[in-house]
Amino acid sequence: MLFRFFSLYLFTLFRMDRMKWRNILIYSFMFICLGHVSWARTIKRISVSGNEPYVDHVSLQDGSADMDLLVKFVFDEPGNCLTVSLISYRRLFVFQSDVRYSQVVRCFKLRPSKLPYVVDSDERARYKLTKSLRKSIRPRRKHVFKRWIEYEGLQPQPTDYKMVNEYIEQRFDVLYKDAPVTVTLRDLLLMDEQVTPTKKKYDLFFQTDLNRKYEIAILRDPCFGKEEAIQAAMTCVENIKNSYSAFDRSFGEASVPYSADSREVFTRMKALLVEQYPLWEETNPCPEIQANIDLYNSYVDSIRGVMPAFEERRVEILQLDTDYILALAKRMDAHVSRWLLSSDPAERNDLVASCEEIIRQARSHIGQASASHERQRAAIRVFNAAEEYFHKTCTE
Repeated sequence: MLFRFFSLYLFTLFRMDRMKWRNILIYSFMFICLGHVSWARTIKRISVSGNEPYVDHVSLQDGSADMDLLVKFVFDEPGNCLTVSLISYRRLFVFQSDVRYSQVVRCFKLRPSKLPYVVDSDERARYKLTKSLRKSIRPRRKHVFKRWIEYEGLQPQPTDYKMVNEYIEQRFDVLYKDAPVTVTLRDLLLMDEQVTPTKKKYDLFFQTDLNRKYEIAILRDPCFGKEEAIQAAMTCVENIKNSYSAFDRSFGEASVPYSADSREVFTRMKALLVEQYPLWEETNPCPEIQANIDLYNSYVDSIRGVMPAFEERRVEILQLDTDYILALAKRMDAHVSRWLLSSDPAERNDLVASCEEIIRQARSHIGQASASHERQRAAIRVFNAAEEYFHKTCTE
């Protein structure tokens, strides 16, 4: 079927005028070449973080375990640097810049002194290209060995180059926090060591263009460098907790006898606390800070929901605060959403505890208040739905 299609395609081309046929042939050839280049390159999208390096296994030769290669990426967040390593059972050699074969190879031997950069080498050692390797390089005199690594968004740190390597390692500074980072691996050579009492000889027997491009997403710790902010958030929570506890002991369920003075003191203290502890309107990417923000806001709601347990309340009818109930329902929905996104057991337990505290506050207020209007009853239905969704999602 494919042959018939190709034959028909050629027949159509020959029927066209000569100039148009030539143009189409040229463009077809370019398309095939570009497609061949894109197919040859392996592109991998990976992610690394300070706690999780990335390791890629590359088989250089099918069926030969000792020819396997490990490519390792390690991100050091305090140093803001990325380390790329090549690890193999064999000894490795790479070029640090593009080098023509005829420039560095003389009499089948690779000459360290001919390299365009300084490399650490034993003067007594010889580095010979085996016959099989030489035959695999065509055309030999014009062949260019490619630099082993290409990169974007990185700045290489100075390192010492060696002829014989147990592993290859290059450390980079990450230039921009949010910019994309790419690493492309190119030519790699493997060698065997042959040591005698009189000389050292290394046979370079294998060379390959890895042609592997890694598009790297660096996952940074959202809490890194925020120790002071975390401590400040914890201090805010401790302060509001102490203020709420003192306020609730004085005017909460542990009732005091009603008097005009006690009513005035309660009103002044509550207004002062509401002013002193406003709602913390912030979403922080650091989970530890966000947990303290949520806990702080739950105490804010608790302070606003405290009602004096005066004896007068036995005969007074308290009207349900619709806005307060809806705000609690909205906050509980937000906690459930965060619970679904979180994979941290400790954070999930904190969110469940916050939701249970919200339910306690709402039930206390609903039990003490009168819902005589439809809007108040609608607010209670909204909260009941939020509570039911919380239990169904987080506790069942």
